[in-house]
Formats: sequence, C-alpha cells, structure tokens
Amino acid sequence: MQLTIRHDISEQLILPLNYHHIIQSIIYGNLPGDGYSHQLHENGYTTGSRQFKLFNFSLLKGRYEITGRKIAFRESVSWEVRSPDVYMMRMLEESIWQRGLRYGEQYFMKPELRLMDDTIETDHVLVRMLSPICVYSTDPDTKKTCFYSPEDPEFALRVNDNFIRKYIACYGVEPDSGIMIEPVAVTARDKYVTRYKNFYVSGWMGYYRLRGQRKYLDFLYQAGLGSRNSQGFGMFEPVNEQSIR
Repeated sequence: MQLTIRHDISEQLILPLNYHHIIQSIIYGNLPGDGYSHQLHENGYTTGSRQFKLFNFSLLKGRYEITGRKIAFRESVSWEVRSPDVYMMRMLEESIWQRGLRYGEQYFMKPELRLMDDTIETDHVLVRMLSPICVYSTDPDTKKTCFYSPEDPEFALRVNDNFIRKYIACYGVEPDSGIMIEPVAVTARDKYVTRYKNFYVSGWMGYYRLRGQRKYLDFLYQAGLGSRNSQGFGMFEPVNEQSIR
C-alpha cells in the first residue's frame, strides 16, 4: 500500500540536508505504542541473521532553498510511504491524521493524506527512482563498506539477492524466480551521498528497467529496491518511455 502525505507551510520548514532519520522517526513515532513499533524497529521481518523493516519512503518534494547544511522548504511539501504490511499502513494513516507531523521541533496538523493500493501489473517496467537505490556489501573482517554503482556487475546480482531475502522474510517462502534490473538512463549526476546519523550512505537516482514475475515487481513497488529501504532508499515509480527523452 501507499500513503501520500502533503501539507502547506506557512513560513518555511527548515531541515538538515541529511534529513532521512527525521522522516524515519515520524514513521516510527506514529505507529501503535502496543509493542508493534518497538518490534518493527528492533527486529522487523527476519530471515536467518538478516532483518528487514519492509517499508520505504521518498525524498521530500516541494520548492526549497539550500543554505549551508540546511534545506528550507516553502509553500508546501509532500512525500510518500509504502509497505506490503497493510496493518502498518492503515495505522500510520490514522495516527498521522490524529497526531499530525513533527519534524524535530516543527509541527504540522491535519496534513492531506491519501491511502492507495496501486499495483504493478506487468512483468517488465521502466521506473524512475523517487529515492536513491542503495546497493552495498560489508567486509566481515575489516567491516569496510563497499557501495556499488549501477555499472558494477555486482549491482544487479545484489539487487536480486536482496529481493529474494526480503521476500522470504515477508512471506516465509522462496520466490519461484528472481528479478532483473538494468540501468537505462543513469549519469554521474544521479549519484546521491548523504549521512544517516554517523554513517555515510551512497545511492543512485535515475531510470532503470525491471523484469520479473508481476507479483514480484509489485512486491518491490511496495517494499523498495535494494538496501536501507526503511532509511529512505529504494522507492520508485513506473514511467513511460517518453519520460527519458
């Protein structure tokens, strides 16, 4: 499911450039306090030693200005949350409507909310990233993290491996087949680097082609592509071929 969130800004909404953790805290803070939020934050959905939160969110959209290490949105802002967890999405919508949104010390009541259940209905789709796709590996000995670009052969392999693990964590069974991802229009300008808390994260915007069984592409539409989805990475939207011309 998808929840779109929009609200007006009377003066300005000022955030650090690295604001991913603020949006994530809004989501966790608006989930039920009956242990569900704690369970999702600490454990999520697991397969082996891997944990997946199975939600993702977009970057903020709106007119903005950047000054130093701050970004100031004006007039209005909108963003989106998605998850295959229907319970989570319905609770999130209800809580945000009742409690509003708190970006740090800035508070907004009664945002415009729209809960939808759009799906992917084909076995191949051209997509545009709404938040960067992050693909990486960590050396078990040195703990050094290597982030992959779409040109790296490991990129597509790890996107598929991540899909399989997420699917098993969500449904408890292996998918019948994998998925394929191919960069279509990705340039050096699409590289995105941010700081999540005390850790630098690298990802990529741009256009990609996805292939796989319809139900698997739809799962990724809800859960996100690649890694760190619950930190604001991996959300995409289907587009037509004319979008990249």
